[in-house]
Amino acid sequence: MASALVLCLSTGALSVGLHPPGATERAFAAVDAIEVRAAHGASFVPALDGARPLFILALGSDARPGQVVARQRADSIHLIGVNPARHRATILGIPRDSFVAIPGYGSRKINNAMVLGGPELMVRTVEALAGVRIDFYLLTSFKGLERMVDAIGGLTVDVPYAMNDSFSHASLRAGPQRLRGWQALALARNRHDTPNGDFSRSLNQGRLLLSALAQLRREFEESPGRLLSWLVIGWRNIKTDLDFDTILELGMTATQVPATAVNNLVVPGSSGFVGGASVVFLSPGGAGLYADMRSDGLAG
Repeated sequence: MASALVLCLSTGALSVGLHPPGATERAFAAVDAIEVRAAHGASFVPALDGARPLFILALGSDARPGQVVARQRADSIHLIGVNPARHRATILGIPRDSFVAIPGYGSRKINNAMVLGGPELMVRTVEALAGVRIDFYLLTSFKGLERMVDAIGGLTVDVPYAMNDSFSHASLRAGPQRLRGWQALALARNRHDTPNGDFSRSLNQGRLLLSALAQLRREFEESPGRLLSWLVIGWRNIKTDLDFDTILELGMTATQVPATAVNNLVVPGSSGFVGGASVVFLSPGGAGLYADMRSDGLAG
């Protein structure tokens, strides 16, 4: 599965969160233990009982400077299912304009759930849609992605096709390349210069996640202590309902999941209109994906 920072890199956004006193110190104190365990070849899988899948909701807010990040529209929505025992995971993107039932508010675009009730209502909305119990959320906003990518020295991404979009400022050639923070953000936001609009954009956000996971694993194999650098960068730049110690455990688990063992999917659907507003009607085929994820966290 992905660490907190890896999950944030998938969304294209950031919310600066204050870490409690001593959290960073505990993180760096743990690096010696990590290096000792790596030297002895021990497993880094945390103490998860594996009785059921782990579900994470990664959210990106479209908040602009001065706005409350947790009460603006969700610009990206990804349900992450993790099977710790099998070292596999699924990233399931939900188009931001999906017309769904929001608990207590009737049917609306899913991105409005955060405006109406913050990330907590978004969690309830996705739980009702997919029929899963979400264990925790990670909330992000635009400038943070740039800062995090730059802080890790850039991110190597296999861009699926050439992009030249004036709206997102995505100007990228096709193929593997090292992206700076602003380029990663542009790729994550691009929906005008893609084959299938928001569906492609959600899939590309998943590609960023997979690229970050692959890079984290490479760096961890070279130097186990590098994991702590990633996690501290993420911890300083995200909003979540987890404490740092749990983030550390999840980060350790992330190093044991190959990017090739993670399916990157988007809920299928079609574009339409409700009251003159453009929306996405999710396909009944999505029910099969939800059912697969409910059983073991995996789909596709």
